[in-house]
Amino acid sequence: MILVDRETEINRAAWEAQARLALPHDEPQRPGRFELTQYPGHGPGAELLGDVCGRDVLELGCGNGDNLAALAVLGARCTGVDLAVAQVNRAKARWGWLGIPFVHDDARGYLRYHADQVDVVVSIFGVVGLCDPAAVLPLVRHKLRPGGVLLFSVPEESWLAGRRDHIRLGDGTCAPVRRQTGSPGQWTDMVVSCGFDATLVIPVPAPDGTRCCTVVRAEVAQ
Repeated sequence: MILVDRETEINRAAWEAQARLALPHDEPQRPGRFELTQYPGHGPGAELLGDVCGRDVLELGCGNGDNLAALAVLGARCTGVDLAVAQVNRAKARWGWLGIPFVHDDARGYLRYHADQVDVVVSIFGVVGLCDPAAVLPLVRHKLRPGGVLLFSVPEESWLAGRRDHIRLGDGTCAPVRRQTGSPGQWTDMVVSCGFDATLVIPVPAPDGTRCCTVVRAEVAQ
């Protein structure tokens, strides 16, 4: 169910534009590493989820599907949701051969109207950092089974610098975005207030030693 509001529409338009520029170049791929940072091969990865074989994994804001593909080959049963239809088309072009369902939907609507629970929810520079977390996190909490895990990453404010309100597209132009940012402590407080046990909050440095993102792993009590 698509939920339209001003901030959602701004973000949808930005990632539609990004994906449309990339889509003509997409073709079936080989799965790579599960990436939680802006720098491929850098920082923590799928080890933060433990053994995902046989577990149901939902990604909110799946983009091109690369991270779900990395979990699918480890045996996870994966589903991706993205509000930008061009991103969903990219994911299908890259990973259709893996049989992963990629769904065009607003994450909040999907969480509300799909009653089946999952073991893992991931949001990698995705929905948790792009929608009001006070609205999204309780829905995620309800979606997770007892013992379930939420794993998300959000860009560090200092890394964003002047880019907090836009992304640069492949053709050199910029598109406006609306982000949710905060300190590691603020993200900890937010997930705990929404009923999670925040088990791990990792401020991740960039390769040059400056901060690039915050990774949060939160659990639902069994």
